[in-house]
Amino acid sequence: YRINDAIYKKQPLFYKTMLQESRFNIILSMCCFVFGNQAESVSEIKALCTRYNIASPNSVIAIITILKTTGRIKTWRCSEDRRKTKIAPTEKGLDELKRYMSGAFTPVSILYPAFNINVNLLDNDILRHNFFRRAAEYLFRGLTFRKVLPEVGLFIDKDGGRMIMLYLYLQAIKNKTAHGAIIAYSASTLAKEFFVSRIHVNRIIKSAQEAGYLKDRGDGRMSIYPAFIELVENYAGLYFAYVTHYINVVPKERRHAVNMTPTL
Repeated sequence: YRINDAIYKKQPLFYKTMLQESRFNIILSMCCFVFGNQAESVSEIKALCTRYNIASPNSVIAIITILKTTGRIKTWRCSEDRRKTKIAPTEKGLDELKRYMSGAFTPVSILYPAFNINVNLLDNDILRHNFFRRAAEYLFRGLTFRKVLPEVGLFIDKDGGRMIMLYLYLQAIKNKTAHGAIIAYSASTLAKEFFVSRIHVNRIIKSAQEAGYLKDRGDGRMSIYPAFIELVENYAGLYFAYVTHYINVVPKERRHAVNMTPTL
């Protein structure tokens, strides 16, 4: 959370939008296509996103436009076929990808200290290719967070929602009892923290309250129910399970060798 929060706060307008689940899946798909050598042009990416029911061509173009405008990718006309627009990450894009992925690599390296897990492994073309090839195995079979854990969509489908969910969870853990937790709550404070509107926060909280995960007590406090804590922990478990697979870590009870670097 701390790693992602620091990145989010540096460019909040970009990240509150891009970390929304459907947009994030488009970016992940682009990484899988480009680094997995499945696509090198905009038209190919649009076609593949349509084939795998990830996003419409218009949605893909919108994301590509934002990434290009912000200097994270570059595009150019193919010299052999002028109808094709090729696409590739810029140095800024690659550096930012590594910074964001460190939020996943670092916790997994703590879980599996015997493995040489370091985000700098993504600097290696072969290891980066293998990482995103394995990510594609899940993504293109529809194994997204929304499909596996649909309830979490109350948060991750909203701008800034993932960070809001994790923030509430961390506050709850500090005050956890057998019946959940009671935490200080202000929609205005939360809105300011994650650069969204107070109305946006209220909508997220209202939906979560109707689903039985929490309750705004109306006195500057919020009741967090055990169901919410379980939801976030299931989400985190699924997230790290995905990353562990992408990195190709095989836990001790399922492996014969301890060094994962050659197979990443």
